[in-house]
Amino acid sequence: MKLLEDLQNLIRNQTELYTKLLDILRRENEIILDSAVDDLFANNKKKEVLILQIKLLDESCEQILEKIYTKVKNFEGKPTLIHLIKILKEPHKAPLKAGYSKLIAIAQSVKELNADNERLIHGSLRAIKSSISFLVSCATSGGPIYENNGQYKTNKMVRSMLREEA
Repeated sequence: MKLLEDLQNLIRNQTELYTKLLDILRRENEIILDSAVDDLFANNKKKEVLILQIKLLDESCEQILEKIYTKVKNFEGKPTLIHLIKILKEPHKAPLKAGYSKLIAIAQSVKELNADNERLIHGSLRAIKSSISFLVSCATSGGPIYENNGQYKTNKMVRSMLREEA
């Protein structure tokens, strides 16, 4: 059946895109750990393009499922791939089930890695906020003073400490 072949091809294409997305998320993880902000922007653009492509394939899958279900009699509810796999008979069932299983496994890996990256980003933001709070408290309490290049103004600090100890 032509529609089933089209559906299998779409699932194969989705699997390829999710695999590419997984690679991009792995790269994102490295970028976050290296704090390479410029690389993060470029990587995010690649990720956005892939996500858009995945969404388009999802819509195509839904359209094909609807066409298949219009040919299936006595069907109730929204057409889903899982339900289609359950009602299909061999030899059509096995390839769809295998493709779907592979797609789900890769999508789960994407979900887990994305969650890890999100935790890293949130942790980095907490560290940045903590550093800013520290710098603000130092500036308002007369603590360490920094040069424009980010270095301590050590001469002033050493002199003031020596005066305090004398």
